[in-house]
Amino acid sequence: MSFLSDSPSELKTTFLDFLEHLQDPNQPGYFRYSYSGDFFDASKQENIAGSIFALKMYYMLGVTDQQIIQPIIDRVLLFQKNDGSIYDPFVFRKSFVRNALANLKHGNFDKMDNHQYVRAETRQAYSALLLHEVIPEKIYSDFPTEPFAISKFMRSLDWSKPWGAGSHFSHLMFFLSLLQKSSQLDVTAFQAARHAALEELASLHHETDGAWYVGNPSALQKINGVMKVMTGLLWMDAPIICPKKLIDLCLSHKDPIHACDQFNKTMVLRYANEAVHGAYKRKELTEWCEKTLEEWQEYYHPEQGGFSFWKGRANARYYDAQITRGLNGADIHGTVLFVWGLSMMAKLAPIPELNWLNEMKS
Repeated sequence: MSFLSDSPSELKTTFLDFLEHLQDPNQPGYFRYSYSGDFFDASKQENIAGSIFALKMYYMLGVTDQQIIQPIIDRVLLFQKNDGSIYDPFVFRKSFVRNALANLKHGNFDKMDNHQYVRAETRQAYSALLLHEVIPEKIYSDFPTEPFAISKFMRSLDWSKPWGAGSHFSHLMFFLSLLQKSSQLDVTAFQAARHAALEELASLHHETDGAWYVGNPSALQKINGVMKVMTGLLWMDAPIICPKKLIDLCLSHKDPIHACDQFNKTMVLRYANEAVHGAYKRKELTEWCEKTLEEWQEYYHPEQGGFSFWKGRANARYYDAQITRGLNGADIHGTVLFVWGLSMMAKLAPIPELNWLNEMKS
């Protein structure tokens, strides 16, 4: 049975029931990562991801009841360190060895401290808190703010792998925006930082396909990289360049693999379509939406009420740390991505069954 065969109220109830199943009644604010098969211990300070994704799910489902939301916020803030960072010690430990060995192999000695995971997870946590109008008192600031340092940072990224490089660009834009929003970076300094980052980004842009990269990355790398860059541009209120080329790029690539691939293409199409005011390849986009919704059904587990990150199995690794057994079932990570994707799909095609979902900025 298709998830869209339910009425909007039934679909919302289904997702809420999924969240209720993941929640631990003895640990306020704790949500399992997968429907079954977690390696996390609910009695320890582990699995911040479950709480972060729960905050995002409740926002998209329009839940504002503070009796539900506040315990999750409180639990996320329990993970905050003195420098403002928010991350999971379990994931940090499990990913550290793999990260260190990989960086040692490639001579990336400046990345041995796993700071890229810390920065990414902190951004995930902050973005979830912001959806519920919470800004931590101590803002994490382990990133450049001066124009010269920003240019150096942008040039240090490996843009032959635009998915990863675009992610780090997006983190930078997010934190700069947050510092400005919290009045810890004045308008002049913010605009100078913004200009430096966007100027470096412009040097990486290709008008032939609308993407940002160097070398010859795969179409999948380009699309996923564009998605990451877009999330940064949205925080900067910067325009999407060559949107028609981006639509062509996405429609020409046919091989998504997991939830991130599925979601990333949807997001690129959603904002590229907005940039052209819905006036380019309208018929093709509608057909793409119809076909893609059918594909997403293969990730849906109707008896559980959620989506899995992979077809037929939950995600096993999170930031390189093995966190679940990868069993045949739904997980909160895949569910967040697909529900977010559904909220964007409603902007691409007339799908009244999805108009009730809140699209989030993350």
